[in-house]
Amino acid sequence: MNPLSFTTSDVSAALGTPVSAVEVLELFEASTATVARLLVRRSGAPDVTVIAKLARGTDAAAARREVQIFEQLAPRWDHPAPEVLGVHDSGDAVLLLTEDLTAAGYRVVGADVTDDQLRGAVDVLASLHALFWNDVADVPALGASVTSSAQAWPPEVIAHHAAAVRAEANVFFAETSELSPSERAVLDTVLPAWERQFRARVAAGEHLTLVHGDFHVLGNIFFTDHDPRPKVIDWSELKPGLGPHDLAYALSALPARQPDAEDLLRYYWKALNAPDYSWDLCAWDFRFSVISNLFQSVFQHSVKWYRAALTTMDTLNSLRTLTEPPPAAR
Repeated sequence: MNPLSFTTSDVSAALGTPVSAVEVLELFEASTATVARLLVRRSGAPDVTVIAKLARGTDAAAARREVQIFEQLAPRWDHPAPEVLGVHDSGDAVLLLTEDLTAAGYRVVGADVTDDQLRGAVDVLASLHALFWNDVADVPALGASVTSSAQAWPPEVIAHHAAAVRAEANVFFAETSELSPSERAVLDTVLPAWERQFRARVAAGEHLTLVHGDFHVLGNIFFTDHDPRPKVIDWSELKPGLGPHDLAYALSALPARQPDAEDLLRYYWKALNAPDYSWDLCAWDFRFSVISNLFQSVFQHSVKWYRAALTTMDTLNSLRTLTEPPPAAR
């Protein structure tokens, strides 16, 4: 996509005020949109940098979901999302402008995340999950996008997610010769059992919440030096799910932190403070959620992350959750 699509007229329409010039300072990697840092010049006002997300065609659906979340859900809690500065939806494209977190002193720390920062991230997760705990049926319909975090409600979308994994696995396995037959066979064994067990786990619609769906310190979580609680971007995959999934997904990108998983999970469980959610069920949900990290590696066509997911599943004995029933909630 041509970065010159960030025109003065489009940015003016998004901000609701005329701008005199727009300069693309930096382009970022993104899977469903063109994302850039823009320098916006305004007559009679200071220059400002913004983060712009431009999505076209079928990719615009994710951007519209994010706009819907900012407009309808974010006002309900003290959210950690960046401030929305403006939106322009032309019908075939969506331009979303948000505050530049880097200019505000935030940065991505990646694998160098500290213990305090990890706990700050868990505090943010617990705050989000607590607000929407057992309240997923009443939130606005956000669509049923397929990502690493399978949507848990309504239950019918679980089958949709499993079918998407199967279809993408056919493409992924056809293009790589690095995975052994035994490594590939794990997915065929896991997927049908995962689908059945997940449907059984959520059948009553209880002990669910809204999960971020793409919560990771490698690019979506920003920290300052003054506050361990982060700012979080990319909210287009917010959806009903198992709360511990966000932590399981975050730790999948931090193999050196895997030995701390139980301590961080218990910290999350205590911060969530849900009286109807036992520690045993929380731990089961965490181990079960690790399995869907395998599916994310398929969508990414990544041998590296596929093998990393297999290792974590083995370390946490996640496959047991496919045959053992979830523990009691109390």
